[in-house]
Amino acid sequence: MGNGEFKRRGLVRSGPNFAMLECMSDDILQRVIKVVAEAQKLPIEKVTVDSTFEELAIDSLDGIQLLFHLETEFDINIPDESARQVRGIKELAEGVENLVAQKNA
Repeated sequence: MGNGEFKRRGLVRSGPNFAMLECMSDDILQRVIKVVAEAQKLPIEKVTVDSTFEELAIDSLDGIQLLFHLETEFDINIPDESARQVRGIKELAEGVENLVAQKNA
């Protein structure tokens, strides 16, 4: 897989080109959870690694706003086409971690 393709795919959650992170950083996960809770005005304890966007009542407009918050928090650029495929907190945190790792490489 070429580096350009990896960057383009960013948050893709499945398929042969997705690099699943076995050991997600707790710091990144906690920051993602905090951003989601604050953006959605939810109690932080309601947002868990296993929460889905449906469970958290995150619709497409909320999702767009959430992306802006995450891009600011982590100083990353989340590709739109990849973000559309994410359906939960775990996938979101894994994608953010991938993008942070790319930025720091």
